[in-house]
Amino acid sequence: MELTRITTLAQLEQYRDDWSLILEENQNTNPFIEFVWVYEWWKHFSDEYTMEIMLVKQDDQPIGFVPLIHKSRWFSHTYSFMALGHANYMDFVVFNHLLPEVIEFVFDEMIKMRRNIVFYLHGLLESSKTPRIIEDYLQRRKYIFSLHRVITPYINLKDIKLEEYMDKRKKLHRLDKREKRLRENGEVQFSRSGQEEMETVFQLHDRRWKKKRDTSGFTNDKDKEFYRSLVGVQEGPMQTELDALYINDKMIAFHYGFNCRGRVLSYVLGFDDNFEPFGPGRILEREKILQCKKDAITVFDLSIGYEPYKFALNTNVDYTRKMIFSSTAMTAKITRYLLSMKESLIGRMKKNYEFVLFIRITIGKVLFVFRNLFNKTESKGARGELLAFLSRLKRFFYENERYFIYQIENKDISVFSDVEDFIELTINDAMSSSAISQKHIKEICEKMYRGYKGYYPAGNLAFENIFWMNDKVLRIGPISYSEQLGRKAIHFKNWHEGNLAAACSFVKKNRKAKTVFVNAKDNSGKEASILETLGFSICKQIYKRTFFGHEKYEIIE
Repeated sequence: MELTRITTLAQLEQYRDDWSLILEENQNTNPFIEFVWVYEWWKHFSDEYTMEIMLVKQDDQPIGFVPLIHKSRWFSHTYSFMALGHANYMDFVVFNHLLPEVIEFVFDEMIKMRRNIVFYLHGLLESSKTPRIIEDYLQRRKYIFSLHRVITPYINLKDIKLEEYMDKRKKLHRLDKREKRLRENGEVQFSRSGQEEMETVFQLHDRRWKKKRDTSGFTNDKDKEFYRSLVGVQEGPMQTELDALYINDKMIAFHYGFNCRGRVLSYVLGFDDNFEPFGPGRILEREKILQCKKDAITVFDLSIGYEPYKFALNTNVDYTRKMIFSSTAMTAKITRYLLSMKESLIGRMKKNYEFVLFIRITIGKVLFVFRNLFNKTESKGARGELLAFLSRLKRFFYENERYFIYQIENKDISVFSDVEDFIELTINDAMSSSAISQKHIKEICEKMYRGYKGYYPAGNLAFENIFWMNDKVLRIGPISYSEQLGRKAIHFKNWHEGNLAAACSFVKKNRKAKTVFVNAKDNSGKEASILETLGFSICKQIYKRTFFGHEKYEIIE
């Protein structure tokens, strides 16, 4: 065997056919080692890394490639698989029947060439042959090594009974209710997208992660060009698939993934936070699974990680290894030890999902506030987050709130001859108004998901004119109180002096409700006066007291 290095993109291009032939014969399903993926990554990130693809020849014919990047640090030479931080999985590109010989030959030769050498190999799927062959090699050579595993859930589409699988999961996280609410409020569509919509995809991702700590790098300038170029790969054994969920032709969720010889890998999933109450990401993921089953895809790979939604969907699990080993030189051994310690610490933290959420959300918000407190464009949002945190802190230590619930019977409601006509609000209405869609769409979605229906005067759509009614539950959001309503009862929200009388009149003429409920805070003298003038009377008082996180409710009929 002969070992040479490929260090330029022009050299690599010469071996396109040889590389692809090996993977075709192996029936590879790992998209990250396909030639087009490696080529595009090298093209976009060559200025950041020292690329060294090890080419193995036998009888002057290429039989294998090992895609590596080289870094000199701490007086040693560290070799990692290519695309560290971008490729979830990596591997040797070698004919399967020659893999043990090639692995032994490559490592022996590289250790001979560099005395202080460390291997830091990520993305090795345990379902492949490579990790076991490497481990056998290391044991034979008596090299010390460490293994670090991360769970890799997937769905075995070939063996599932689709109807039974979906029935078990359709009520998870109330997905059936969420989708029903979404479809009631607009035209929902699932379809394939293309390069022309990548800017919308990046904007959705940025908005979702603006106040969170994003480690994916999906929307870094250089990464954007890389991922945009991959979307253009629509032919060959590896293809990029960009799917999206739309409501009234507006993208509210996207799925960026790869299809490699019957294995679809979910790479990045994102959605519009404004529509989060409806679960657009979960709806899109379900639609993608249905599409894959229809297209005879055998595996839907949910990729590495401990996110709960993956374990709600998966049927099987694999594991992905990171293997760290070195030569026997002292500096190499010290580097290996430090890298192993680092990976052990990261692995423990990632297994604790609550800690991950703390870093992602809480620390993310703190960083957002510090970065933007004096930024002209984002200062308002940063101050809002800071005030919200102080308010939560205050309520945790001490809170003493009292709300009155007022009611009026249908028979006591006055009907005005010139009462306004009200129109039921839809998401389409809200999205068509720039003033509402820019500031209030999230609040509207939350109310609709919770079963409220909004109404606005005909020809006068403005957020302040909308009143909301719920015929199932009475909720007082500021004190987290709720109770089920009896039959033929309605609870009003967002009423004010200008619309309450008309709203009551509208209900009497168009609904069969016998009782209308509203609530007001105890110090709202003006609201109490308005309610009493219209004939409302107090039927209940709700006290909420909080002391150092301990909550107590008192209800006085």
